[in-house]
Amino acid sequence: MSIASEELNYLIWRYLQEAGHEVSALALQEETRVLEFEERFKEHIPLGCLVQLVQKGILYTESEFLVPPNGEMVPVDQELYKRNFTLVQALEVDKQKFPEIAARGRFALENDVEAEMLEKKEQEQAAAMAADSPSGTQSASSRFIKTLSDHLTLSQSFTSQWNPKYGILLVWGGAQSQARIGSIDIVTDKESWSIKDPIDLVYPKRSEEEPIISVSWSPDGELVLTGTTSGELRLWNKQGKLKNILDSHRSPIVAMKWNQDCTHLLTTDVSNVVILWSTLTGTQLQHFSFKEGDIENEDSLGIDLEWVETDKFVIPGPGGSLLVYTIGNNKPLGRLLGHTSTITTLEFNKSNKSLLSASDDNTIKVWRGGNSSAANDFTDHTKTISSAHWINDDLIISTAYDGTVKVWSISKNSIVAEASLDSEPIFEASLSPDRNWLTVGTLQGSAIVFDVKTFLESYDQNSVQQQSVPISTYGEYQIDQDGLQVTNIAWNNESTAFAVSYINGNTRLLSL
Repeated sequence: MSIASEELNYLIWRYLQEAGHEVSALALQEETRVLEFEERFKEHIPLGCLVQLVQKGILYTESEFLVPPNGEMVPVDQELYKRNFTLVQALEVDKQKFPEIAARGRFALENDVEAEMLEKKEQEQAAAMAADSPSGTQSASSRFIKTLSDHLTLSQSFTSQWNPKYGILLVWGGAQSQARIGSIDIVTDKESWSIKDPIDLVYPKRSEEEPIISVSWSPDGELVLTGTTSGELRLWNKQGKLKNILDSHRSPIVAMKWNQDCTHLLTTDVSNVVILWSTLTGTQLQHFSFKEGDIENEDSLGIDLEWVETDKFVIPGPGGSLLVYTIGNNKPLGRLLGHTSTITTLEFNKSNKSLLSASDDNTIKVWRGGNSSAANDFTDHTKTISSAHWINDDLIISTAYDGTVKVWSISKNSIVAEASLDSEPIFEASLSPDRNWLTVGTLQGSAIVFDVKTFLESYDQNSVQQQSVPISTYGEYQIDQDGLQVTNIAWNNESTAFAVSYINGNTRLLSL
């Protein structure tokens, strides 16, 4: 069986028409002969034909993998047969059997400078990896991608977080003002998990239910904060007893941060109101609301906050600025200027005393000491940065809407490792507490785990000629429903399990 390129163009055109992408379909129609095929084959091609062919191709590729070259069937593995076959896994299997034809040599375009530069870079990378890696080490690109399965589904849950001290405790919240705390019976080699001793965090009955969109444990694991779309915050102990109601926000909460000794709390909402609370009394200590003249700024200034000391914190300000305050002082101690748009991430590294910030302006900056200008400025992302985390004192890992994962070195002031999801936007990402794994969530509901540990084992910080290397993919989870955006990812304290929440109000618990 074979298919011509024009026939494939026709199937793609039909798919675009069926999906409602009229502009894209028109563009393809202008540059190909699809209308001729429409006249000839319209009555013979069923709806969804392209998707069906791709699904059958995935099944065929996976089935082919179950039969080794000697033609003998592998032993029956029920777990393997029950798993969800994915396009990524099928492509990985196909790539192992038939390596991709690179755009070089007789396949290169004439005067293709970009291809020549890519070939040279790959040769340098291969030489560097051959020199630095021990013999027999498996390359990142050839590693088998594990298909991850969920062990437990939590309904009515938009967000969740594991307790930082009591590893089996999980808090989750969702629609109908429901929040719960439960002990999760984690057995990584067990197919299904269970919830022990669930505790309902009871909200009063109201005429209009308010979904819980944010939860946050205190660093000592004794208290948990829940926030609703109305802006109301409730403080509970881990036994489920209500301690305080913090009711000054009037808009949905977007960020909550505890200081290290758990005595104070910072919160911010979509209206750019930032409030400092005393967690001991439940009272509001300081209130920050940024306006331009008498008009409130309609654009979000930032969706993150950070403590740099027990009594000193950083919050987003107007125009992409970062404002440094101390408890009890309503005038900023300092201003960090450099970003030009909404702040998406703030993270302070206590070890090297450096502040990491990321923004909608597609840049990542590192601030040190009392300097008001950035010590490092990373600009290689092409779209909004969705996350950025310290791996260690020298390395930072980031994700963005451009579908890339990048690792940066502040000592080299450059990228040292990267991965790509082929332009599929990364909306959520979470680095495991042990800094060995990064889970990213996409618009289509995929949760992909990247193996940071393997990269760190081969990385040489002292190498002057260190080239950017690929970050290998450890595993992938695809929810059994299409088009469900990932809204939250949370790792447990042991870095063995994580929770993935979806826009439809379900949370799935998975393990490595």
